[in-house]
Amino acid sequence: MHVGNQALLERLDRGPCFLLLGQRYLSIETGSDPLAGPLARALGVNEPQQSVYRAVLGLAPGQRQAAAKALTEAGRALVLPPPVRTTLEFPWNGVLSSAVDPAWRAGLQREWRTIQQIVPQRDRTRVSRNAFDVQALMLFGGVDQPADDQPPATRPELTRRRAIAAEALGRVVSDALTPRGLLVIEGWGLDDWLTPETLYAQICDAVPGQVHLFSATDEIVADDHIQEAIDLQVLVPHRESFASVVVEARSTGRLSEERPATALTRALRIGDRLLTMDRSRWQRILPHARPMDVDLLDDPPAESSERRYQKFREFLGTSDGSPAWWAHARGLSFERSFEQALSDLVEQSAGAREQRGPLLVVGQSGTGKSVALARLAFQTARSGRRVVLHIPRRSTRPEYEALDDFCLWAEEQAGGNTLIVWDGMIEPQEYQRLFDYLRSRGRKVVVVGSCYWDADLFAGPHKRRQRPSGKSSPANSRYVPGRDFIQAPATLAGKELQRFLRYLGDFDVRLKPGDEQAVSRDGSFLAALYRLLPEVHGSLSSGLALELRRSEHLLNTAARTRMDFRANSAMADALERAGLLHGLEVVLDHNGDTLASAENDPYERLLGLVLLIHSHGLRMPLELALRTIGRDGVRNLPDLLSGIDIIRWDEDEVGNYTLGGRNQLEARLLTQARGSGKGREASQIAEVLELVRPDARARGGGPEIDFALELLTRIGPQSDRDQRLYGAHYLEFADSVAELCMRVADPVVHARLTHKEVNLRREWAVRDQRREGTDPDMRMAALEAAQEAVDEVLRSAEDVGLRPQIRLNLYVEQASVRGSQLYELLHSDSDGRLPSSPPSEAYITDELQAIQRSVQSALSCEGTNYYPVDVLCWVCLNTLKAGVLSDEASATLLGNCLSMLTAIDPDTLDPRQAARYHSKFEEIATLAGDTVLAEQQLKKLEAYDEPLAAFFYALKVSGFLQKNPQQESARRALEHLRERPDRLQDERCIRLAVDLLWFARTGERFMSGERQTLPLDGAAWQECLDLTELATMHDVVNSLRVMFMRALALFHLGRVEHALDAFRELDRLSFEQRDRRRVINVYVASSEDGMPRVFRARVLRVDSDSRSGRCWVEDYQREFPFDPVNFGADQAIVGRTFDAYVVFNMRGPWLEPPREPGERRGPTLLGPAGERHHEARGVQ
Repeated sequence: MHVGNQALLERLDRGPCFLLLGQRYLSIETGSDPLAGPLARALGVNEPQQSVYRAVLGLAPGQRQAAAKALTEAGRALVLPPPVRTTLEFPWNGVLSSAVDPAWRAGLQREWRTIQQIVPQRDRTRVSRNAFDVQALMLFGGVDQPADDQPPATRPELTRRRAIAAEALGRVVSDALTPRGLLVIEGWGLDDWLTPETLYAQICDAVPGQVHLFSATDEIVADDHIQEAIDLQVLVPHRESFASVVVEARSTGRLSEERPATALTRALRIGDRLLTMDRSRWQRILPHARPMDVDLLDDPPAESSERRYQKFREFLGTSDGSPAWWAHARGLSFERSFEQALSDLVEQSAGAREQRGPLLVVGQSGTGKSVALARLAFQTARSGRRVVLHIPRRSTRPEYEALDDFCLWAEEQAGGNTLIVWDGMIEPQEYQRLFDYLRSRGRKVVVVGSCYWDADLFAGPHKRRQRPSGKSSPANSRYVPGRDFIQAPATLAGKELQRFLRYLGDFDVRLKPGDEQAVSRDGSFLAALYRLLPEVHGSLSSGLALELRRSEHLLNTAARTRMDFRANSAMADALERAGLLHGLEVVLDHNGDTLASAENDPYERLLGLVLLIHSHGLRMPLELALRTIGRDGVRNLPDLLSGIDIIRWDEDEVGNYTLGGRNQLEARLLTQARGSGKGREASQIAEVLELVRPDARARGGGPEIDFALELLTRIGPQSDRDQRLYGAHYLEFADSVAELCMRVADPVVHARLTHKEVNLRREWAVRDQRREGTDPDMRMAALEAAQEAVDEVLRSAEDVGLRPQIRLNLYVEQASVRGSQLYELLHSDSDGRLPSSPPSEAYITDELQAIQRSVQSALSCEGTNYYPVDVLCWVCLNTLKAGVLSDEASATLLGNCLSMLTAIDPDTLDPRQAARYHSKFEEIATLAGDTVLAEQQLKKLEAYDEPLAAFFYALKVSGFLQKNPQQESARRALEHLRERPDRLQDERCIRLAVDLLWFARTGERFMSGERQTLPLDGAAWQECLDLTELATMHDVVNSLRVMFMRALALFHLGRVEHALDAFRELDRLSFEQRDRRRVINVYVASSEDGMPRVFRARVLRVDSDSRSGRCWVEDYQREFPFDPVNFGADQAIVGRTFDAYVVFNMRGPWLEPPREPGERRGPTLLGPAGERHHEARGVQ
């Protein structure tokens, strides 16, 4: 089959496109190699050989260096012929060459792209499709490369390198090219080091018409291997050069210019300025987020009404993924009323000095959240108010370090806040983690995210979901409407409805009488048509189902006949069957066959899998999808899918391809219409997981691993929305993940996957326990397998350098698995009660101690995370309710739980953690009050564990247990703990004593507010130092708080140098643990009565970006850092002296302008000064 130039040009415009450049590339026009002469002169040969490469082989060791130097210098100085320049300047997604000179790599250099020069290594070469950071693969090395990467000098070396070159070419064809891509071969001949046999072996399984050989002579075409590839319709020969085809096509307008369609200008608009970003920073941020650069903001050209309507229909048909920025430039999307409130909230947050956290857009599917966030990013960037990053919905999570690097650059260049719009549709705490990380690095950002509506988080107390017990969720949610989130309502009403109808009318969409009320129920088109027209609800969903069935039928027919075909679009089909449009003839087979009736055909399986995955909000990596249909299916897929509208290809900025439906809602409807059932869907998902292949050369295991992890998050127990859908099949998923783990060599990736596997096994067992399943042996086997897996990973966690967050998750799972096993042992009787032969108390105690060790290890990774403590609490409750422990062992367990609970400040937790905290604290405190805190019980406990009895007494007296502490009560409790030295040798007593001391002196919990004064005298600071050093010796949990108090004590006791050392260590650890309060100014240096002290500070230095500087503080005879922006341009001048407060956060002491109490960002007075201030204001 001959593929005409038009088909070739379409592939060139569509991509991805790779170039294989042979060793004849410099002699295509003249027949002679211009490098032969310089090589002959370097070797002292009178007549240069016709082949440079034949001359290189067999050189004596002494001649090799001279030959390499000559070829290097000549190649760098060579002026490439125009056809070669045209070929190399093309926007390739990757270039491979058997040539060893540097001239072709120099020819690739362009202003808009960088070059990654790579010599392939066996099993270690990762192929990229990034046209802006293009890979130049030197198949046989280069004469200008280090010794190990020099070209082969002997035939045995050539044989070895030929095998590596073949592997690299095969990887490009099989992994990077994709079925729709193109491989162009230019400058290749039969005497090339990449032999015809090698070339044929690597391209023979490519898609028909995918490989094009240019400058093909009769001799080349007559070769047996080349002729066989042509007969297979894989290889298409061209007599002309590639450059001649490109020049002719560009002159007639059939091929775009050399720069890719997505131009890389790297310029962002701020006010009337353009900020230019260097390539390296752009390349680093692009895989994670899209900076809203000027190329996205251009005004569209003038268009006719027909063209505008065409673009409108195209916009409606766009798939989930990166936004259609061209549609926002044209004003094609409908603007919901809530968007103005969102924009106002963003501006308000950007202008605030202190931010509470990320801003959220919440609502059900199809309410316009994604469009609203895209418009917010577009309009903000177009206005030039601030730099904007947009993160679309995808399976991979953005790299925090890359975002931090970009935000730092934006602050240095433009000042002000960076707006990060993350349309992730993920849990709110994910956005909070990003916000906390960036704030802990000192970045000034506004983070806006999207998520589904959750009544427990966003509704008022009277609207929260009721628990089975009849109690509602705790009413301590941080999320306040209009302050922390904006709701995208599912209904249109009033003026918004009228605007929506006018919007439809602008595109000549006319609704029938009576449709207005239906349309008012939703704001998205296909969702509105489905949800908002109940009288045609069945016909709409069946219209989608019939399109899917028809697409499957056409795929099967085309696969057998290879005939051209075309399917109608879903929008046209759905609108016509709903009776909203007329004249759209749709030929459908209205038989009653179900969509689940044919699962054996590979294309039907592909459609089903892609839609099933997209119904969970993910698009399937192309390579993974292709494995579901096998090699034969891969060969035909591009042609077959070209006429199917229901499946869409998508390409990100770095050349990764995915398959998905047109949008998530449609994919969900079609998946439901197939009627496969959850069991069949679970088997399909397990099949997908088994087909995942890690990329050992990519960081994090590659896009398929990222996809698998995100898929497990969305369908597994960590997803609130879907956790009931597949709960019965978690073991099946876990087995697939276990098989995947066996193929992973990277220890970090292995640990992340193991965490998912363990979580699935444990949650399956917990689910079966709650449902009173009849097979306890199967539950115990699942839990034992989970424990074995997590224990194995944690044994090597420190050696392989797992990040603290990964270790935290694994330790929490380890504790949870042991707790679930203990629950199973204590409820293994047939009726779920305590068995007749329960485990011994010694065994239970050992298990509880192991769980506490796991919890302590988890807290050492992140001391402010509540979830490890939550595990200990529910294990404690379950065990105590079983009644298998003695009074002494029960008291010890309760004491350990309460000790950890009282050390946590619930105000620092996110709403979900805070809700869990309050619930568990209430249960544990109630249980302690019933069993331990009675006077008689405390006396009995003294004989067994006196420090534990003292701990319970102090907890009771202080009021901490009742969450109503008083300063005098705290003093009494502290005195009780000090009465006997052995009490302050107990970890629980020390931890409580630290909190009691601070509360007794200040009336506040430590680190409970912002800019609080410090009404402590020298003796009190010495007490703080003694207790914190004692606590450090005992390695108390939540050490950041202890370290902070110790650093403050050292500073106020005059040991400033030691204090600054302590702050430096605290700064490092708080950064590693991503503590959300790291940069919050918690305390203000003050006198003993609590009045803030005013210091005279002289400016020593102001950095060039005016974002930081240093001042000399006379009272301390030291330099302290300050933020010039806080003091104003008239004060932040070198040599200027001004008044300042010294404030403290986890990074150390800083300077701030003095403000009056009660002012915004003013100090909070504690101690006598606070009492006087309240009296003066008439506050009781």
